[in-house]
Amino acid sequence: MLVEKGLEPAVLGHQYGVPAGAWKSPQVEIPLTAFVRIYEQGASALGVPGIGWQSGPLLDLTDLGELGNALLSAPTVGSALRTFERFLRVIQSETDLRLTVEDGVVTLTYRILNPDIWPRRQDAEFTLSVLTQLIRRGAGEDWSPDLICFEHEPARSLSSWGEVTGSACQFDCETNALSFPEAVLNLPMPRDDASRHRRALDTLTRWLAEAYRSNSLVDRTRTAIYTGLETGIVDQEAIARDLGLSRRSLHRHLSEEGVRFSALLDDCRFRVARHALADTSHPLAQIAFELSYSDQTAFERAFKRRTGMTPRQYRQAFQVRGR
Repeated sequence: MLVEKGLEPAVLGHQYGVPAGAWKSPQVEIPLTAFVRIYEQGASALGVPGIGWQSGPLLDLTDLGELGNALLSAPTVGSALRTFERFLRVIQSETDLRLTVEDGVVTLTYRILNPDIWPRRQDAEFTLSVLTQLIRRGAGEDWSPDLICFEHEPARSLSSWGEVTGSACQFDCETNALSFPEAVLNLPMPRDDASRHRRALDTLTRWLAEAYRSNSLVDRTRTAIYTGLETGIVDQEAIARDLGLSRRSLHRHLSEEGVRFSALLDDCRFRVARHALADTSHPLAQIAFELSYSDQTAFERAFKRRTGMTPRQYRQAFQVRGR
């Protein structure tokens, strides 16, 4: 799309940390920050604010390697989505994809965990569009979710979004999500291949374990804390359990790396709070709740200790700088 507009992708990407070789080979790894930034800049350069959603159908799943093979060979829509949920981190770090079912309704949520990566409108719209296209492989080309939620604000009217997506849309939500009936999960996929699916899953399981081991415990703990903040469970015992460790083992290993769990938790909370105050209009009470503070006052005290400013003062100062 950039080339069609007479732009040079490598030159544009270089400004945002995209290696030149990434435009020629799908094997080149790039920072998630660079991927998000080039998408945001691409939308501006092309004058296409909806480039994220529009480009979802253009993704060839085979370009995702073994993950693409596993998705394409899954027996049902539900199996494909569960595979995506489990193995997305093989190809994209600092990310949470989750499928839940309640009262016959499926909610598929997606979010970049790192709060410092913002804005990320195009990445969210692209990913939800890719997930919608994946579901349509089993549900039919005319299928659309009942509801689509985005964590950012709309770049166009809600009515026009409804026309583009074929669904009711909500913005400025806590996360990005698709909602649809549970029965969709049982729909068969067109290229059901049990042996191919099993081989791909075996490879992905091995790769996921290797990727997990290659990350430092500090990085894994930080990711677990960000994930826990979404569910309201961030005590040290719960985080240790999520990492496959005892509370005592987590404390010991972090100490060996010169880090305290409480310091990591405080830093993650601060980074999320800073983003929420600068980039959203969420009330302070809501932010305090999302950060698992006992109340708004506890949040305000912790934030002021870190910055010397109250959350309200920080938000006001940021708004003045933004203008």
